[in-house]
Amino acid sequence: MNTQKQIVLMVALMFLLVGGCAAYTAIELPVRAPDQADWTRDQSLERGALLFANNCRTCHGNRGDGSIGPQLLNNETTQFQDQDPLKLAANRTLLRRTLSCGRAGTLMPAWLTANGGSLNAIQIEHIVDFLTSPIVITPEGDETSDWWDEAEEFAHNLNGEVAVLIGGDTLVALAKSHGIGPKILADYNQLPVDGFIKKGTEVKIPAINGKDGYIYTVYKDNETFTKISESQFFGARILAELNSISYAFSEKRGTATMQLKTASGVDVAGLFPGVTRLGFPTGSTYTVQAGDTVDSIAETHGLSTASIVDLNKGILAGLETSDDIPTERTLALPKQIAIVQAGQTLGTIAQLHGVLLGDLAAANALSEDAIVAPGAQLTLPADANYVVQPGDTWALVATLHGTTSADLAGKNGQTPGDALSPEVILRMPDITAYVVQGDSLADAAQAFVNVTAASLAEKNGVEENSVLAVGTSLHLPETAYGSAPGDAKNTGTACVQYAVSASGFDKVLGNVAEVTKPPTASTEVKVEAHANDWTVTADGTAQAPNKGVALIAKGTQVVFSSIVGLHNIKLNGTVEGADLKEGDKRTLTFNDPGEFLIECSYHPDMWATFYVE
Repeated sequence: MNTQKQIVLMVALMFLLVGGCAAYTAIELPVRAPDQADWTRDQSLERGALLFANNCRTCHGNRGDGSIGPQLLNNETTQFQDQDPLKLAANRTLLRRTLSCGRAGTLMPAWLTANGGSLNAIQIEHIVDFLTSPIVITPEGDETSDWWDEAEEFAHNLNGEVAVLIGGDTLVALAKSHGIGPKILADYNQLPVDGFIKKGTEVKIPAINGKDGYIYTVYKDNETFTKISESQFFGARILAELNSISYAFSEKRGTATMQLKTASGVDVAGLFPGVTRLGFPTGSTYTVQAGDTVDSIAETHGLSTASIVDLNKGILAGLETSDDIPTERTLALPKQIAIVQAGQTLGTIAQLHGVLLGDLAAANALSEDAIVAPGAQLTLPADANYVVQPGDTWALVATLHGTTSADLAGKNGQTPGDALSPEVILRMPDITAYVVQGDSLADAAQAFVNVTAASLAEKNGVEENSVLAVGTSLHLPETAYGSAPGDAKNTGTACVQYAVSASGFDKVLGNVAEVTKPPTASTEVKVEAHANDWTVTADGTAQAPNKGVALIAKGTQVVFSSIVGLHNIKLNGTVEGADLKEGDKRTLTFNDPGEFLIECSYHPDMWATFYVE
């Protein structure tokens, strides 16, 4: 082929290529582009339906028709599905902001990751697309939506993957909470019960009721006799044998298994709440749990309150039998002094003794930021008690406080030979009728939304009043809305620009009343932070929220407390210290004269004024 023919062929092919592209552009793209847009939107709606089922249905129901949350998502009141361009734009903005920031003062949290949530901006857009997708009216006049149907199907599938377990006492947990097993193991191996066991140590597990013992080799450095007793079911087997409970046990290469059985040898999930009663070995103890009282402990253990009090007078001193028992072990001190240790500050010493930094500093005529030298002796406030730390012994704590082990233990109604633990551990009389605690069907249902004992029983083919063994696994009914949410309310700090109250806007606009210095100084001043205000109490008189004014002398200490929500303390535009979480307290000393405006960065309408002279 000569050169001229090649050129002609190349030109012809180029015309064909250009013509083909032009034809594709003119004919195919107008068809494919809408198809692609529809496919992209359908993908977003499907993802939105799945995200709704995973995150939103707990409060809003499987179809958005309300539950713990209001009926706002899929009805005629809000009409989020209205496709009028102006209404649709407004609805999308409202939903996007609500999902990103939550709603202050309600259970609706901020979902955007930047605000502490679990969804990114693209995922929030998927949910917005889903919530604003149009509702289709059928020829029969019924409202329908494929995407709400899909969200409901996702919800049903998720319900099918959830196992509802009947919670309650197990032999392992009861042995651990009652100190059954560790001391027997330690004594059998002629080792102390407290402290870590060296890696590679061979621990002898004794035979139980004729069953062979064996050797357990410690494979990591932080093993304890408590952990070994638990992992090898040693304490649990002691309880089972003592109470004639049938079980199968096996051990291979350090891994143990234990399965409870009926008398006829059939596997059973666990103990039966309210039905099974247990005896415990003599000398058992009890580790106090949050909410325990002497009355409640006595009732579940089949004991008298007096018998428990008599054995624990030091720990229970000053408590009524109906009072909650503290779960953090503290010790009364024979002398209200503390010997400073290397690395300690006034703040750490105050924390170890459950007192305010300001009170400790004042008791020693020191400033709060004073540096204290190791070996120095500090005077503790009269209400100070020592908070027991992991690894503490009577001798160590006594040395830290300039006393003896005998005097310290005696002050707390014990002897230096008693175990010392950060947990509060009670001595117990002989226990012969402990009542096993556990969930009923109604208790299990309360952990989920739109689930009742009746619906749970029907789904699982049992009677509504059935007593099920601890550990029994149940299926959720299809109509369940998922796990029940927590009760924490949104403080509004994620998007403070949307949580400013009317008084805050007044302040921003300068519409704030002029502050007048009080004629007389106050000697005792405290400031409490509520959801949206500072409330100043001067010499016992509480002032109007966000209108507090006080005159104080130089060196006055003021206690700031967060009663509700998250706050910080800003003095004349400078933030002082870390945030105040709900329940936190901080003492500030006003040493410099002048006028101080007290604000909160998170809530612009919070303010108070101090004059220092």
